[in-house]
Amino acid sequence: MTTMIEVYFSQLETALARKLAHKATARRRFIYEIARIGNRMFSPDWKSAWTTVFVPFEILDAMGVAGNFIEFVGAMLSGTGTAKQYLEKAESTGLSTDGCSYHRTIIGAAIDGLLPEPDLLIGSSFPCDGGLKALCHVGEIYNKDVFIINTPFDSSPEAIKYLAGQYRDMITFITNQTGRTLDYDRLRKCIRNNNIAHGYFAEMMELCKEIPSPATSDDLKNFIIYVLLGGSDSVVEVGRAFRDEFRYKADNNIPGLPGEKYRLLWIQNRIQFPNNLIKLLEERFKANVVIDELNHLYWNPLDEDEDPLIALARRQVTHPLVGPAERRLDVLVKLARDYRVDGAINPAHWGCRQSSGIRHLFNDALQNIDVPVLHLDVDCVDERNFSEGQIITRLEAFMEML
Repeated sequence: MTTMIEVYFSQLETALARKLAHKATARRRFIYEIARIGNRMFSPDWKSAWTTVFVPFEILDAMGVAGNFIEFVGAMLSGTGTAKQYLEKAESTGLSTDGCSYHRTIIGAAIDGLLPEPDLLIGSSFPCDGGLKALCHVGEIYNKDVFIINTPFDSSPEAIKYLAGQYRDMITFITNQTGRTLDYDRLRKCIRNNNIAHGYFAEMMELCKEIPSPATSDDLKNFIIYVLLGGSDSVVEVGRAFRDEFRYKADNNIPGLPGEKYRLLWIQNRIQFPNNLIKLLEERFKANVVIDELNHLYWNPLDEDEDPLIALARRQVTHPLVGPAERRLDVLVKLARDYRVDGAINPAHWGCRQSSGIRHLFNDALQNIDVPVLHLDVDCVDERNFSEGQIITRLEAFMEML
């Protein structure tokens, strides 16, 4: 049976192929490649896996497994205006509205039969407990085991070795469940592709530091989902497209936002459902979101001569959301300085414990370098309690203060 989500990815890929043929932009290339990844989940040539956001997609790719993380699908449903029915479905079973709506949406979608039954469920203890618990709930719905990767909280050699061992156990789990084995040559190619893409991403982000930035606020919206492309040829194509587009604009004095006056840092997630906040910032205040926290290129190029599992484990444990809050705060301060921002906006997503719980630390860290922070009490997926007028009033006051 064809599901709505299969139709969505198919139509998205077809529509973007037409748009790319008419006018190629880096953003269109990016979303087109994501749609192609989504379509893999319905191909007989691939096994499918629902995952949490930070699992080694390179390993999945090298085993012929199409992975898709549940938070991305929750955001997609919100962006298409269909999240409400799945939130209500989840809540009708007793799930509290205090939980993260990214996860409640996907649970409701699974209960409702929207999601195709996966071959695999793979979760990571990082970055949040909520995603892992949601995946376990999905496992109960489909009566499937969930493989859990326990990510250490430090980056010691012992921690890296331990995590690489977890990856080996995951490979065994995938083989036992699907019969697929790991192609080490393909995995090494994934590592190489990641490093090539890293070079493009690094150039791209350096260009965004220029004043004015060659990027608009939405060019790199939700760019974190590039992890789905990890190791594929597509990640190289996307990186090159953004680097080339931003380089052309910078060389020809074409700003992303004409008349850019204010530069903003966006903390955590974007608001996924349609709203007018970015339009207001750009058109009325000439304020440009020049860097998102989750777009930060946190990892160094991987060592292509060492065990790929060790290289991937080292990348994982260096993520700013792993370990104590100070690591994350140090990164935010560095981003604010490097991109010369005037202020920061934090949509304090309802139900997100790791961000809402340290919002005052965001204030302290950034105000120490004279960067004010605006906290917006919103739910980034569930628009039922979203009062755009009130939020706009707060945004206007913040921008007038700047």
